[in-house]
Amino acid sequence: MARARVYRPDQQCPRCGSHGLPKDGKSQGKQTYRCGQCLYHFTEGTRRPPLAAAVPDRIAARYAEGMSLAALSRGERLQEGTV
Repeated sequence: MARARVYRPDQQCPRCGSHGLPKDGKSQGKQTYRCGQCLYHFTEGTRRPPLAAAVPDRIAARYAEGMSLAALSRGERLQEGTV
């Protein structure tokens, strides 16, 4: 028989802000959660730094100029000031 899901009202989903976060196993020794509202899967204590507002615009501009997706994924020529 499956165990009852445990919810953590003291944590928030990083994507939608919901508090309904059942535990969803472990990854590399850290607890993982799956948001009950948006189904986002994340690991406890990990945060990605937000992208600067201009980064998606620079990526779209480079792609329109013919830069390959592989080069874009490596982040070539996307540093500040090279637009």
